[in-house]
Amino acid sequence: MRFFLAALTLAAGLGPARAAEPTSNTVGALFNWYYATSFGTGVYTSGTTTVTAINAPFRYTMREATDTDWGWGLQLPVTAVLGDFRLDDVGGMDLAAAAFMPGAELVMPLQPNWRLKGFANFGAAWEFETNSTAAIYRAGLSTRYRVASLTDPDLEFGFKVIHAGYGAAGEYGNPVNLATLGVTSSMPLPWSVSADRQTRLGVRWGITQYFTAVRFRLPSIGYTEITSEWEAGLALVFRPGVRFLGANWERLGLNYVHASNGLHGVRLETEFPF
Repeated sequence: MRFFLAALTLAAGLGPARAAEPTSNTVGALFNWYYATSFGTGVYTSGTTTVTAINAPFRYTMREATDTDWGWGLQLPVTAVLGDFRLDDVGGMDLAAAAFMPGAELVMPLQPNWRLKGFANFGAAWEFETNSTAAIYRAGLSTRYRVASLTDPDLEFGFKVIHAGYGAAGEYGNPVNLATLGVTSSMPLPWSVSADRQTRLGVRWGITQYFTAVRFRLPSIGYTEITSEWEAGLALVFRPGVRFLGANWERLGLNYVHASNGLHGVRLETEFPF
């Protein structure tokens, strides 16, 4: 999930009409490091270049939030990006980049069906082809509201705002400001994965708007800028969720994501991310 523009930049640079190869002193200007770490596990394509991102969303709950009481926890997500990865040639995969973004989150219930979450992360990313590194930070607020009068189907809304940035190659700041709106609904299925867990079929849609320029360069096409992106998908929804890697996997599904500059992909979804 979250870190493939380095691989896209370098892979595209192998074309015959490429610009100068990026170095550790220039790679920070070629792509936005925060945006590169904001993707989930999936396969992403820009032009003719495709890479695979794998995210392990490690979490540790320090205090479980309830409908009436606050909670908090630690976030320890690790991301790896594989260049030229194919299922029929696992031995040929190449680790192009990695990121680690530890942080904390505080969950506050406003009502039994409405909660507010604050979060902050500070970490680092590494791009191995040019031996480049960057320090990355983010902080934000999200809210999640369930329509109490609807059960089958249910209906939930989410809204999130994030301020983020990074420092690379001696340059600091590079802010990213964004807002995300999401909606999801699900219906119970006639079967379940276990006797003590309800299984539902869910649909989700979301849109993200960037209020600051998210700009990066692919040598084959020059500079490109992303101003917005949307995603939609289907998932199996579990109630209660399944605990795995310290996280609560409340759903398991696939989303199609498409950005304003043509960047697109399919990502794995394990939660309604608000």
